[in-house]
Amino acid sequence: MPEQKEERKGREPKPADGASETNLETARRFLELLGAMKRYAREELPPFPERSMSEEKFRSLLGLRLLGRSPLKALAAHDGLSASAQCIMLDRLVSEGFARRGSDPDDRRSALYDLTDSGLALLNAEIARRTELLSSRLDRLGEGGKLRFARAIETVIAGVRKLRSR
Repeated sequence: MPEQKEERKGREPKPADGASETNLETARRFLELLGAMKRYAREELPPFPERSMSEEKFRSLLGLRLLGRSPLKALAAHDGLSASAQCIMLDRLVSEGFARRGSDPDDRRSALYDLTDSGLALLNAEIARRTELLSSRLDRLGEGGKLRFARAIETVIAGVRKLRSR
């Protein structure tokens, strides 16, 4: 009689060669953390009140500030968007006066994008608003909890930097 494969519906996957249960559990918990952070940002950090600022717009403005004058491909890679989606976002930011499009002196076929003063002001106002909101909520953790939370954040940031493939 042929050997039947074990049903694995609803069960955790077996570790692949070279992967330990600890690695799998850590990977699952990390994905859970990413989901929780995304939900928190979406539900607890509502859009900028005077303007409609989506999370994508916020990330695009942050990318422009971080990378400076950059081509579309670099900004798309940074923001995790397709070139098409990034182009649409940048066109919107340019039309709203928050970004500017210029030509690349080294390659006339390519455009370079950067923040305008009003884009930087909008981004800084949104960062200040989100920082104030988060800061006020940290008191819920108590003094010891805030210190543990801060250390955990530093640990996660350091770990993510080591995990990056670049």
